[in-house]
Amino acid sequence: KTNEKRNPNMGQAKQAKNDSPLHEQCTTILSSNQNENFVEIEKEKTIALINAWEENEKAKAQTKAYKELCSIEAWENNMKTSLELDLKKMELAFMMKNKIIRNYENSEVEQAEYSKRFKKKIPEIEKIAEAKREKIEKLKEQKSINLKKMSEKLSATPNAYPPKTKTCGCF
Repeated sequence: KTNEKRNPNMGQAKQAKNDSPLHEQCTTILSSNQNENFVEIEKEKTIALINAWEENEKAKAQTKAYKELCSIEAWENNMKTSLELDLKKMELAFMMKNKIIRNYENSEVEQAEYSKRFKKKIPEIEKIAEAKREKIEKLKEQKSINLKKMSEKLSATPNAYPPKTKTCGCF
């Protein structure tokens, strides 16, 4: 109360400063600059988030493709090993048969036929595995293209980030 009695015009001076047209103009300029800076920062932030999302999705796709390629290679090696074991079993069976029957000429011909048949299966397995690898590579490339399109779409559309992804298959 004592301050009001000493200088009663003090509050009015502040009021006059705030009401002046120069103050309004300065405030408008400052607020528009701040808004522009804020909008620019938000845009850069959104673009950075979109780029990070895109890189993350690419890494996921590459990891998935790598796992699938490894499983194909394991399948291929397993099939080849299985064929080799079957061939060794056949050779062992022919050896046992030769000891019992003592008919070497016919068994050698049969053994050669089985050996040829098993050796023909190896390129077939390799061909199947190669087709699977090509399919995975195509899917990986397609996923990369789709991610790039989605990233461009998100960058072009304001407020589109984060992309709408299903968290559960039923929703």
